[in-house]
Amino acid sequence: MLRVGIVAAVMITTAPLALQARSDSATGVIMWDQDRDGTLDLNEINKAAAAEFDRLDVDHDGTLDMKELGHRVTKAEFLAADKDKDGTLDKAEYESIVAESFHAANPDKDATIEGKELHTAAGRRLIELLR
Repeated sequence: MLRVGIVAAVMITTAPLALQARSDSATGVIMWDQDRDGTLDLNEINKAAAAEFDRLDVDHDGTLDMKELGHRVTKAEFLAADKDKDGTLDKAEYESIVAESFHAANPDKDATIEGKELHTAAGRRLIELLR
């Protein structure tokens, strides 16, 4: 009986998190799906990445430093994307991180991401980069 109670408690406390993840991915598809086909292609993702870059660029210098990025990217991702090694990411460099995440979230390699692919760890990571 105690086991059933524990299982029920776990389900009750984690169910909202699962629903939130589904809601986030559905919202992401709707918000970024410009052609309204129910999927996201790299062009749509790049437009979302460009808009997020502009939002994060609070000093409007056309680059993002680690402070502006916050916890959005790891130090390793930042260093790998910073091709000119100037300690900042320009829009193209930021978009390269997003593109890598797009490809990681698209395991079937069909050039589009569906809502179910956003439910994966790679899909959630992509969403983090765009919000």
